[in-house]
Amino acid sequence: MLALTPWTKRTALLPRTENPMGWVGEELAPLFERFFTRWLPMEDVVLPIRYPLTFEEKEKEVVVRVELPGFAPEEVKVETKGELLTIEAEHKEGAEKAGEGKNETAFAHVKRAIELPVGIDMEKVEAIFRHGVLEVRLPRKPEVLPKKIEAASPPGGQDSQPGWPGV
Repeated sequence: MLALTPWTKRTALLPRTENPMGWVGEELAPLFERFFTRWLPMEDVVLPIRYPLTFEEKEKEVVVRVELPGFAPEEVKVETKGELLTIEAEHKEGAEKAGEGKNETAFAHVKRAIELPVGIDMEKVEAIFRHGVLEVRLPRKPEVLPKKIEAASPPGGQDSQPGWPGV
């Protein structure tokens, strides 16, 4: 059989005063604190908001619609420069007042730039803002509007005529 040692009560050992793994918690606690304090709390995280935009090309005009809920008409700015339409809106709310302590403030900023097709009459652009939706109407210039051309038969009927190519 294997060598077995009989158990005897030892009284000369010092009693355990602390957990042998207790130092792990003491060492890891500051490590976790240093690591997680560098991250922003989730309540302070600001995620970008994409405001829906629709671009519709019609025969006589181009219509651009942008949903901007929470913005007032005076906070929305529409500009055209060359073949570029820029829509910008900025909203500030609840600024701090002296002596009242901290107040929550709301801030929103939107900027969208859209490349326009050739042939837009920039002098007749209209922008209407109602019920949180901005609608920009961009009429086309008359010279770029499609023209319908009727195909006519040669004079004198279907017979071949001199001067008509390929007949």
